[in-house]
Amino acid sequence: MRRGLLTVALVALTAGLDGTSAHAVDRADALALAEAYKQVIADPTDTAANMEYARLAEAVGQPRKALATYERVLLQNPDNAEAQAALARIRRQLQPETTLITLETGLGYETNPLQRHDDFEGSLKAYAGGRIEDERLFGDTRWRTLLTGNAEYFSDVSELDYGYLGGVTGPLVPVATNLTVNPFAGGGVSFLDNAYYYSEAIAGMQFEGSLQGAYQLLRVRGGYRSFGDQSFSTDGFYADIVGRWVSPDVLDQGDAFVFTPHGRWSDIGGLNITSVSFGPDDIKPGAYVSWGARFEYFNKVADWLTLGGGVDVTQTLYTDLLAANGEKRDDVLIEPLLSAVFNRALGMQTDLAFDYRFQWNESNDTEAEFENHIFTARVVTRF
Repeated sequence: MRRGLLTVALVALTAGLDGTSAHAVDRADALALAEAYKQVIADPTDTAANMEYARLAEAVGQPRKALATYERVLLQNPDNAEAQAALARIRRQLQPETTLITLETGLGYETNPLQRHDDFEGSLKAYAGGRIEDERLFGDTRWRTLLTGNAEYFSDVSELDYGYLGGVTGPLVPVATNLTVNPFAGGGVSFLDNAYYYSEAIAGMQFEGSLQGAYQLLRVRGGYRSFGDQSFSTDGFYADIVGRWVSPDVLDQGDAFVFTPHGRWSDIGGLNITSVSFGPDDIKPGAYVSWGARFEYFNKVADWLTLGGGVDVTQTLYTDLLAANGEKRDDVLIEPLLSAVFNRALGMQTDLAFDYRFQWNESNDTEAEFENHIFTARVVTRF
């Protein structure tokens, strides 16, 4: 009885949900739509009649009417695959165009930024980064463009001064009610020690969805890097895969558990002056295969404070580097992580964040073993 009343209510609301004026629809289409609507009124629980009306409404450019009708179909028949796909498609079309800009800047200190086994030196560093994520409609297709840039300046190891600017773009394609596919392509350029470092072309695909309240992401990406003449690295391809599972309200309301498995293959030959990777998502030089996972837990302990912690474990098998015993070099990098974010500490849209990361690299090549403590304080603004 309750479901029947909800159905009737949805039927009553359908005619007034779309902001499109009646004269914007061709007369023949309007007559067909009116006739289909009569069939729905005659029996609001008739799936076939509702589907026909929804298809017509969508075809003549009245997506809000179609949306309400597909919702009505799913109320009666939750497993209707066509209605599920149409609902996801129209919701995506009706989402407003958005542009999110994130800027961050900060200071930090690393005890061993060159990641040496011994004779290491610490250094202060300054960091700045930006990210622009834009989503808008081109015709009936929603399009996402992502631009990123970051720079690091070290006071005592200038050979690590680094900058990157790049971007990717591609359509957002809903393939199911809770699944969207985003094929993308783009590129970037990087500088190291105040000189050109490399340029790259990137292509890949990202899958985004949700299941029982958990956010899921899977990104598959490939690229080609071309290095400058001053680099000891050689041009080559790379590919990686990254997943992310975010489960909210695990132990407490407002907390989240994040699981991020990752794998990478690199055929970039040689090494630069260091095998250090730059930035949180950069590919260090060398020919290798690596895999691992990151486990993180975040808890908003107060409206103004979010605490987090976790660990990242990565194993790297090098193709062309040998240990002293003649075996191929095999590294395991363990990185415990801690963070404290003071929400809106510097304004409604500006957070103050403190991060600590400890890098502990074990290897069958003792000269490749190192430890590094990284402390960072950042100001993060979103608008």
